[in-house]
Amino acid sequence: MARTVLIIDDEENMRWVLKRALEKAGYEVLTARRGEEGLELFALHPVDLVLVDLKMPGMDGLAVLRELRRRDPRVPILLFTAYATVPTAVEALQWGATDYLRKPFDLETVLAKIHEAIARAADPDGAEASAQDALPATDFRAFVGAAPALQEALAKARAAAATDYTVHITGEAGTGRRLLGRLIHANHPASRGRLVVLEADVLPLPLLRHEAMASSQEEDDGPVGSWQQALGGTLLLADIHCIPRDLAEELVSHLERYRRTPARPHGLRLVLTSHGEPLDPVWDPLLERAMAIALPPLRERLEDVPLLLAHFTPDTAWDPAAREQLLRYEWPGNVAEFRRVVRQAAQSAQALGASVVGLRHLPGHLQPPLAPGSGPFILPSEGIDLEAVEQDLLRQALTLARGNKSRAARLLGLTRATFLYRLDKYGIRADELDPH
Repeated sequence: MARTVLIIDDEENMRWVLKRALEKAGYEVLTARRGEEGLELFALHPVDLVLVDLKMPGMDGLAVLRELRRRDPRVPILLFTAYATVPTAVEALQWGATDYLRKPFDLETVLAKIHEAIARAADPDGAEASAQDALPATDFRAFVGAAPALQEALAKARAAAATDYTVHITGEAGTGRRLLGRLIHANHPASRGRLVVLEADVLPLPLLRHEAMASSQEEDDGPVGSWQQALGGTLLLADIHCIPRDLAEELVSHLERYRRTPARPHGLRLVLTSHGEPLDPVWDPLLERAMAIALPPLRERLEDVPLLLAHFTPDTAWDPAAREQLLRYEWPGNVAEFRRVVRQAAQSAQALGASVVGLRHLPGHLQPPLAPGSGPFILPSEGIDLEAVEQDLLRQALTLARGNKSRAARLLGLTRATFLYRLDKYGIRADELDPH
């Protein structure tokens, strides 16, 4: 079941960036622009973790923190701000904040802290192990597969990790470009500096420009861009194909001045990722001297599907027909899509009490085509009222799940958010149904 994160921040850009990053990581996200609004959402929805900005109009972050702690002493709460000071950090921790983050933040760090905080709340005794399991491995075995194309890419990555060269990683969405970039940094023999990740497909352009090129002189009235934190370390600039030409020209000129060289040993080690299509020539000054690594799409290494299936759904039995269907699919979302689909199918089978994952547990777009009249429902000649059927199925699912909306959503093969939207669309309330 997807975890729900509540974001309370008065900055629209910040809410947008965090919401998109968290949704891509598999979370359900609620957002509020003021403390009072956030407390209302907290009262109406089950929430697994809260992100709160310290400086907001009306109730500030500390006031929201104190009220949240009064209502629920256990929910993890992360505070973040552009104006971190030791006294405010101490006060926040004294009032029960789980952790304290400073803007501009590294999305990878935020996601790691969210994983850790939720794991600790779910299992206080085993939190350290659970949090580590949720994070990428620190060696190249994080990539599961024996296909020659994948092994060739990993061999190049291992060689790149031993150098300070700029690296350009290409591949389709879901092939693991960012993960490979992080591993190249983590496996440098000198363990050089810090990794800073800037995601061009997530950050709004003004914020990307600031984070990648802001002045290196920190000012008293606010933070500077995060690229300086990568000096002596690695700057991973992801999805550069999303950057428009005018900004790309500025970035290339700026990064060239700070790129690590033998004469500039404490400069930036650059790792760039893109989708693999030809890039604008404006990137040539950075790419012509870069090590190129191409990650293959999953459809070109289908021999790895059994290994991936065992890795993502251990101790789960799969029907041969379902396995065969996984091999027939094109996987446009690659390994990321594969992981999501097989885990959801395994959860669906478990929810329905099945000991083996079969074709019926796969999502609709993976179902083999049915001949007319051979499906589970035969359309009568006089037709039906489709909306009435949908409402009846929603009510049946709620009744079978005894009002548990997440389980009811799984019974219909829907996400919880989609299920809630359809309940709201038809004005169906779970408390109106007889669970018996």
